[in-house]
Amino acid sequence: MPLFSRQLLILLTDLLLLSGCVSIGPPSSISPGLYAATTGLPATGSRVWTTAAGGINDFNVLKFHPGKATDERCRDTLTFSYKELQHTRLPQAPGIVPLPTAGLGIDEAEVSVLEWKRYQELTAPAGQPLNPAVQPLAPALPVPAYYTDAFYHRFPIVGISREQAQVFCRWRSRVVTQAYNTGNHLDSLNRDYVRFEYRLPTEAEWELAAAAGGRGPWGVKCISIPVRVNPSAAAYLQRRSGSTASVEQIAADIKAYNQRQPARDWVSYAQAEPYFLRLASPAYVWQGPPNDFGLYQMFGNAAELVQEPGLTKGGSYQDQLTACTVRARGSYSGPAPTVGFRCVCEASYPNRK
Repeated sequence: MPLFSRQLLILLTDLLLLSGCVSIGPPSSISPGLYAATTGLPATGSRVWTTAAGGINDFNVLKFHPGKATDERCRDTLTFSYKELQHTRLPQAPGIVPLPTAGLGIDEAEVSVLEWKRYQELTAPAGQPLNPAVQPLAPALPVPAYYTDAFYHRFPIVGISREQAQVFCRWRSRVVTQAYNTGNHLDSLNRDYVRFEYRLPTEAEWELAAAAGGRGPWGVKCISIPVRVNPSAAAYLQRRSGSTASVEQIAADIKAYNQRQPARDWVSYAQAEPYFLRLASPAYVWQGPPNDFGLYQMFGNAAELVQEPGLTKGGSYQDQLTACTVRARGSYSGPAPTVGFRCVCEASYPNRK
């Protein structure tokens, strides 16, 4: 186990709390947390971080229940059990879940709007509140208020270029490397100096993470799982779906839906479902059960950029299910409302032979 400073241990503990490892739940639009999930940097002094949405926590909208599946094949599917991957003595970086490849990990969730806005704030030129160079392209956003309304803060960042995502990865590498080594009083020549390098995953790395040690199109035997929709989320779902129905009508329809003891695909794609569950944009990045590596929204939601130019993986909320599998490929030619990303991270000790 690497030597952690007390400060870093406290930071990592907070990050575990904020990433859903205990019952308080992951960060949400109304409870963004005390630290950035992508860097571990405190939100102290941030203007974008203090703008929180009202209403219900994103993670309380849908509740999947794999153990109640009537299909015997589904009972052990996505049971929220995280496979411990103790393959390396290297420290894990903020937001990163380890993969079977030594020293390599991947983001637990897609990079969210709020994480991107904090990055835009921290890289702003002197005298400016935000960095204009990383502003998403407005016509490439799914709805006009997607980047400005706190309701979408924990939805994936979209409408950006591949080059912008790569610059973010390099910035994140510098920030996390500096924060870790400064916290442990390690200079760049120290034997225990750690370098964190974030980047877009290769297609092969993405597929490894998405399959999570399983087989088939999604790494599991089936994807339809019993679900309950929270009637108190009627206003939330009205906004998310873009429905013109009243909140009262949606709440009544949710209760009727729940009485049928429904099952729903956990993949966020263009599936046939009640109007209040349809997606007018990508959804909450920590929605649904994680896969057996502990990763959320690997399929559907936002198609994800990879190192190979012009290629995306996982499919999006606008795609059919056939586009949202381990092996399926999507195309990318520029900023789009359906395309986001997550990073992989390689940790190393550059001063050790």
